[in-house]
Amino acid sequence: MSLNLLIMNKIQNLIITLGTWSALFLVILGFKPPYQMIESLSLDLVSKNLHKGKSVTITSEVYYKISGGVMITKYKSPQKKVSITNVNGEFKEYNYKTNQVTLLQGQDLSSKSSLFFIFLSGNMNDLALSSTGFKLNKTRVENKMVITDWVPNGEIDNGISKAELVHENYLPIFLGFYDLKNKPIHKTYYSNFQKIGQSKIPLTVTEIEYVGEKDSVITKRVYTNIKLNGEVDPSLSGFQIPAGAKIVKPNPNEIKKKG
Repeated sequence: MSLNLLIMNKIQNLIITLGTWSALFLVILGFKPPYQMIESLSLDLVSKNLHKGKSVTITSEVYYKISGGVMITKYKSPQKKVSITNVNGEFKEYNYKTNQVTLLQGQDLSSKSSLFFIFLSGNMNDLALSSTGFKLNKTRVENKMVITDWVPNGEIDNGISKAELVHENYLPIFLGFYDLKNKPIHKTYYSNFQKIGQSKIPLTVTEIEYVGEKDSVITKRVYTNIKLNGEVDPSLSGFQIPAGAKIVKPNPNEIKKKG
């Protein structure tokens, strides 16, 4: 064996030995990684809708699995039902009272548009605008907030002239869509951010949907009681629609995806 080869072998053995002792030392100290890898999570959700002076409160549990973007929403009140969707937009809604299930499919029902997919996929910079038919038009800074304007890239025709996205301290706090007359169509405000794994997720989301010249629907969603991975209730994460459930024809006007 040559001298150079002998030296190289000794160096490799030293590196392996040091690595082993370093790992053992970290274990002894109880070292933990700076963040927890997220495979799935669940949260309690209280959603309040206000329209024409009338308020409706909906309570539910929401489960989200990173792999496949599976999202299960278990409604507790005012109706007891469960909705299931994934990244492919394969949507199911089961009604406990009638033992009926409604099946739908479409990208507008996909979990890709959900709060969890967007924020856990690292899309905080553009809230997935660049992957949903928009391109960056201009950027400006006002009162320490970064405001970006986005315009349709020509792939879709939905009556939207632009989207406005506002970041403060590197977090998205507002997203608005405007029609061809530059009037607001939909506004969303994000607040109460909490770090989950490597991501920060807003646990309070307020939406304003403009349905007429002087009419709007305000929805406020508040998420609490975060559970991660093994903490998630198996009855929620493993929910299966009963085999004997009757399939009924869908009524898109009665189906509204939550989360």
